[in-house]
Amino acid sequence: EKEAVCIEGYWIARGPKDIDVQRLLGDFCVTESARRNLRKILRCVSGGKVVRPPILLEGPTGAGKTSLVKFVAAMTGHDCVRINNHEHTDLQEYIGQHVYDHGVLKFEEGPLVKACRAGAWVVLDELNLAPSEVLEGINRLLDDNREIHIAETNTTVVPDADFVVFATQNPAGGDYGGRKQLSRALRNRFTTMWIDSLSSEELRAILQHKCQLAPSIAAAMVKVYEDLRAHRNVDALLAGGGSDLITI
Repeated sequence: EKEAVCIEGYWIARGPKDIDVQRLLGDFCVTESARRNLRKILRCVSGGKVVRPPILLEGPTGAGKTSLVKFVAAMTGHDCVRINNHEHTDLQEYIGQHVYDHGVLKFEEGPLVKACRAGAWVVLDELNLAPSEVLEGINRLLDDNREIHIAETNTTVVPDADFVVFATQNPAGGDYGGRKQLSRALRNRFTTMWIDSLSSEELRAILQHKCQLAPSIAAAMVKVYEDLRAHRNVDALLAGGGSDLITI
C-alpha cells in the first residue's frame, strides 16, 4: 500500500502527495456512468511506474472528463495540472517565457515543463481547440522521444517516470463549433476512450451531493440545462453553427 493504491480492483502506482480518502469520496459523486468512465481511466494507468502513452478522453460537454482525471490523481497521490486550450493559445503558455525578475531577464518555465520535472499528471483541456503550432510544439513529448526541447534556453527536459499526459476534447464538428479534427498521426499517439454523458438522474444526484440542494431545486436546475441544450441543438442545426455551452 506504500507503493500502490487499489481503486475499483486496479492497482496504480502511488504518488508523493498525501491522500485524504474520506474527503475525496465526500467531494466526488460516483454515479453509474462515472464509475463506468472511471474504470476506463484506471485500466490505462494501472500497473507500476512504467511509461504510459498519452490518454485522450473524448465526450460531450459536462461528462466529467477533467473531473475524473483529477479524482484519480488525488486518490493516488499525484499532482494534477490543468492547461486550458483555445484558438489563441500560445506555446509559451505551455513551455514558458523570458520575464524580468528585479531587473534581471530570466526564463520562467511554464506549467507543462514544471509538471514534467515534478512527475505530475497533466490535463490538456479542449485539445482540438489548440492552434497547430502548439500541437507541433509538444509533439516530441507525445511520441516515443518523450521530451521537451526549450529553444529559448537550448535545453531538453525528460519527464519524470510518474508523468502522464491526458487530453480532453469534444467531438469535432456537429454541435461543437471551432473544434478541429486532430491529424491521424497525432491521434495515433494517444490511447483514446469515449466518456459517456451523464443522465438527468445523475446530474440531479451530483447537484444534490456537491451543492447540498433540495431535490426539487436540483431537478429544476437540470430542467433548465436540458432546455438550453435542446434550444442550442435546434439553433445550431438551423444556423449551421456550433455549441455555445461550455463547462465552467
